[in-house]
Parts: sequence; C-alpha cells; structure tokens
Amino acid sequence: MKDKAELIENLSSNIQEIKRKRNIVNDIKLELAQKHDILAGDIQEWINSPKEKLQELDIRELYLFTEQVYLKTGDLIINPKSYFTDVEIRESRIYDASIKRPHFDFPITFENATIVGNGAYSIPIDIKMIDMMLNNQLLHYDPELQREMTVITDKKGIRYEPTVIKKNVDEIAEHMINGTLVPTTLVWNAALGSSDSGEELVFDNKTNTLTITENTKVAIVDGFHRHKGLQKALRQRPDLDFNFVLIITNYSKSMAQQYQYQLAQATPISKNRQTQLKNARYSDGIVTRLMQESDLKDRISQNTQLKTTANQLVSYNVLADSIDSYMNIISKRDGKKVGDFLIEFFDELIGAFPEEFIFNTIEYRNKSLINHNNLFVGYVVLANKMMVNQIPVEKLTDIIKSIDFSKDNSFWKELGILNDKGNIEDTSKARKIIAKYFSELNIEK
Repeated sequence: MKDKAELIENLSSNIQEIKRKRNIVNDIKLELAQKHDILAGDIQEWINSPKEKLQELDIRELYLFTEQVYLKTGDLIINPKSYFTDVEIRESRIYDASIKRPHFDFPITFENATIVGNGAYSIPIDIKMIDMMLNNQLLHYDPELQREMTVITDKKGIRYEPTVIKKNVDEIAEHMINGTLVPTTLVWNAALGSSDSGEELVFDNKTNTLTITENTKVAIVDGFHRHKGLQKALRQRPDLDFNFVLIITNYSKSMAQQYQYQLAQATPISKNRQTQLKNARYSDGIVTRLMQESDLKDRISQNTQLKTTANQLVSYNVLADSIDSYMNIISKRDGKKVGDFLIEFFDELIGAFPEEFIFNTIEYRNKSLINHNNLFVGYVVLANKMMVNQIPVEKLTDIIKSIDFSKDNSFWKELGILNDKGNIEDTSKARKIIAKYFSELNIEK
C-alpha cells in the first residue's frame, strides 16, 4: 500500500461531506454488510472518528471503505487504485469480516420460557440474538419447511433456495427502523434426533429457562422474511432494540410442517398444564407422531371410546400406555427410533390387511379380534419384540396370518380374554393376557 497517512487524511475530508447524508451512509453500510459482512456499527465508528479509527483497520477493510466513499463522492484524490496494489485489491474483494468475530455456538440458554404444547416452547427473543445466530450459521433454511421455495438448476445440479420477496423484506426493515413494526411470532424447529446428547431442548420449570443443546440442528419454520428484514434493519441501525415472540418446537420434519400454522398462533398455557407436560412420557410424543405420520392418522381416538362411524381403531391411552410399559425408552433419541419403527410397523399392518383395518372395520370387529382396541396392546408388544430381535417389518404379514383372531376360536376364551358371550369383560385383565400372549409368541420360525 502507498502512503496510508495521506489516504486517511483525504478520506477524512470526504467523510465530512457525506456523514450527514443518511441515504449515502446507509447505502455504504448495506453494501459492505451484504457483500463482506462488515457490521454497520463498525462503519459508523469509522465515519464518526475517521482519523483515529481508520488507522486501526485491516488493509482489506480500508480498501473496501475507500472504494465506497470514492464511488459516492467521485473525488479522484481518493481513487483506491492510487493507493492499493492489484494483489491487495483482489484480496479485499473476497474479504469476509465474520472470520474476525468470536465464534458463537450451542448450547444457548434462553430465559422467560413457557411451554405451549408437547415439545413446543415460547420465549421472547431479541433481534440481535437472532442476527448473531444467523451469522454463526446456527439457524438453517430447510426448503421442505417453508411455504414456498425456488428451484435453481445450474452446473452443480438442482438446489432449493428461499423464495424471497424483496419488497416484503424492505418493508419489514423500514417498519423496524421507524418503530412501527408490530411484534409477531417466529417459529423454529429443533430437529428431533439431531443432538448428540439425545435431548435437543431442555426446559427447566424452576427457572423457566430453555436450553438448545450442543450440535442441535435448528431450522426456520415460519418468519423467513422477518429474519431477512431484521438483518437488513440492523445493518443500518445496529443499536435497534426489538423483540419477537419465538416458538421453538422439537419435532420430526413432517410434524414441523403440519404444526407450522397452528404453532404460530399458539399462546402460553397454565402452570398446571406446564407441570403435566413437563412430566409427559416419551410415549406421548410417539403417539402424536403416529397420529400425524402413519396410516393410523385419523384412526386414533383422543377419548377412551372409539367412534366407529369414523373408522377409529384404537384409543390414545391404549397406545401411549402400551408403549410406555413395553418399550424401552430412556431418551428422546430412543423415542425417535421407536417412533420410526412403530410408524413402519403400523403402516405394514394396516396396508397388509386393508379390509380389516380400513374398509370393513365394523364387520370384522363383530367377528374377529384383529382390529379390537385392546389388541393394539399386543401389537405394541409384538413391535418391540421385532425391533429388539431385528426382525424385518416385512415378516409381520406372515406373523399375523399365523394367528386365528376369530371370536369363534375357543382359544381366546381359554386364555380368559373373551367371556362366554364373546366379549371382553375385564379390560385390565384382558390387556395383561394379550401382552403376555404376544410376548411369548414364537416369531422366529
């Protein structure tokens, strides 16, 4: 570089001409932020105290700032080519200021957290924290969780990018800067099974804190334009203070897609319900997945009684209690594996016997136990047995065909499941017998 002192002296004179021209200053901040990740607050310090601050700059930052001031004023006395070598210019063009900033990573703990549902939490979050997480790539864009995506085809193949409406981003940034933006709700999802510890989110109901654990993958579900808008606003006004309401869920991808709209409108729930959900079993989350992701969708009753006209097959409690009792789950990671297997298991069961489980459920229920509510206790036991023994789900059809579920089969009366009239009289007793029968069933023939 040639004559740094002379350049800074000449730059200082030019800065005096533009420092009160807000539009020009904002343009410089945006250009350097978007292309080189230089913070607006740093640029403002250079403008406020050029003779002091410019001396401290990395030579690449000095070039980039000089270039911007030169483009705005046109004063040849600060033409960057008069001071910087070709090599320095090339290196400056690819400069990224973020490499100089401290690394920021999970775990992160948020205060004032509340539970809004099973696996869903609400917190207030400052836009500076969101910006910091975005800059450190702790927040990801997952096209499958967005309302719209743009397909890009190039030499590298096909990729997906956010569908960004620039006008919307600009309006959000402008409202934020002017103080006219109404606080709204953002939604993130901490992907189930992504944390090394097995727990992506840890809620402490004594301190009302929520911790996102190490290596958790967090994706933006709702509010992508607001994330872009807040970043643009902070590039112009780094001192901005603004809070969003943030809902963080801990779901599989398909559940996150389905909950996008509902959770964006969720509100905090009572302390009694918080306590209930805090003590919720892993089985509850698994049944929720079955209700959303498997062929049992719309076939699980929230009540103890089945609505036969709606082709409901099993009650929520039968499934949850059975999973809790007969499957070994000690962490969310275990819960995800069990959930994945049960989805595959019940899809196979229902798909292999559509007459019994889809088309003629009432007819078969009158003459057979195969689709009886209480038999799902046995199916859960059977699923656990197959999972533990690594028996492929494809073997399930043959296993089920080997069992005579007919109510005319005296075997069910001998076991004590059916009474003389062919009905289940003692539900609690029957479920234990069914569980024992399936646990002893020889499935490795």
